[in-house]
Amino acid sequence: MNDFPYEEAAMPYSPESSTESSSPVHHVKERHEQELMAIDGVEGVGVGRNGIGDDAIIVYLRSDDVKARIPRSIDGYPVETKVTGIIDAL
Repeated sequence: MNDFPYEEAAMPYSPESSTESSSPVHHVKERHEQELMAIDGVEGVGVGRNGIGDDAIIVYLRSDDVKARIPRSIDGYPVETKVTGIIDAL
């Protein structure tokens, strides 16, 4: 018996039909991703939600000491930081 209260099922993936990647916050992320990635200690940039559920730019950091160099907002969107350590794509 499954301990989870939901059914596991495969979900179709069709990025061409996704409206998520064309949302305003995704456009802001795409415009600023290169400059954020140029900051030493930034491991990645994404889109998510902040603590109160608003759209946010998520910046993944190698360590907490990088946080001071990250803007608190970009083009009106809050910027959240997450310390992940080094992200190594296999």
